[in-house]
Amino acid sequence: MKTKHYLKLKEDVITETLDNGLSIVMVPKSNYHKTFAVLTTAYGALDQEFAIDDAQPIKIPAGTAHFLEHKLFEKENEDAFAKFGELGADANAFTNAYQTSYLFSTTQNLIPAITHLLDFVQTPYFSKQTVEKEQGIIGQEIQMYDDDPNWALYMGLLNTLYPDSSIAKDIAGTRETIATITPELLYAIHSAFYQPTQLTLQIVGHFNPKEILAVVKENQVKKSLKLSKLTRFSEKLLPTKEQQAERYFNVSRPKVAFGIRLDQNQVVGIEAAKRILIADILNDLLFGEQTDWYQNLYSHGIIDTEFETAFDIIKDYQYVSFFAETEDYEILTQEIQSQIDNYQNVLKNQQNAFESLQRATVGEGIQKLNSLESMALQGDDVLFGTNLFDKIELLQDLTFDDILVTADKIYRNATLQRFVLHK
Repeated sequence: MKTKHYLKLKEDVITETLDNGLSIVMVPKSNYHKTFAVLTTAYGALDQEFAIDDAQPIKIPAGTAHFLEHKLFEKENEDAFAKFGELGADANAFTNAYQTSYLFSTTQNLIPAITHLLDFVQTPYFSKQTVEKEQGIIGQEIQMYDDDPNWALYMGLLNTLYPDSSIAKDIAGTRETIATITPELLYAIHSAFYQPTQLTLQIVGHFNPKEILAVVKENQVKKSLKLSKLTRFSEKLLPTKEQQAERYFNVSRPKVAFGIRLDQNQVVGIEAAKRILIADILNDLLFGEQTDWYQNLYSHGIIDTEFETAFDIIKDYQYVSFFAETEDYEILTQEIQSQIDNYQNVLKNQQNAFESLQRATVGEGIQKLNSLESMALQGDDVLFGTNLFDKIELLQDLTFDDILVTADKIYRNATLQRFVLHK
């Protein structure tokens, strides 16, 4: 076992990789009663094609990662959710663009719950009948998302920024794509993306690390888990087709989203995590509630509390986004563009504002350390290999020069694109 000690935060993170490739990350918190565990594979909605052991590539229909997450809970003779309930544990799961995670929290029966988590995720059971049943259930779920205006706005923006790409497709897929999923495809994907080398088990809370490690080792040794060479294929992104797009929807007033698509320069690991932290503070300096820009638009009713900005790096995708509800989206378009064009002047003499935002953001991060779930899920372990403790230390070390350099990378020659949901 390797232990990394975070001196300023007085926290330890213990890591171990088993002989079969399974990664284990443990954060002991002896003063807590609860324990939180999550088993994650770096397989999400963006994975569209793969190959095993140099065989012919296999295409993955949109929505398959999410579909597989649902199906893993259903076994031939039991329901994995019900078993967690019998153990007194609360279980859940989620799929996003780049990962699928299975998790539980408990104050009792920790060892049986961890064993169950490993067993149900690593023991697939798919049949023609259960797959067909799930296609109907998820088809209804897709319909619910189709009627959600906020989801429609978000997907509309992604389609404007990245036309016909995998990130612009719904994580749940479409009724047509999930209709092509078969038990054979699910078994092939599970064999590739759920082999031990692709899995990470994180445990945070009250436990004995040596005892947990011994239990997990014993569990893995008993299983005959095949190890294969997995090849992932990157997607070639198309250029954007249009600068403005729109759609009519059942909304009481227009919703508008703006985006800036950034170059596909590969920012990975800790640098990517750092860029997101810098960009979030940068956007606060330019568009945050404390700025004259925000207060002026708010006082004239052009924006309200629904206005928000974000910066995302998800594998090859890197973009800034703005969301608002307003009748005056033409004026808002001009105001955002003007602020971007003038970003160098706006950032002059903002050193004190930067330091204030930096302290506030560090404070929010430290507050999250009171939550076991935040410690396990608020990092970017799958994407960048950084946890919540790393992010807090990165924040503490940021300088105002980091803001100015990143502002040039993001906003110099930026092209603002817009998507509107009309009423």
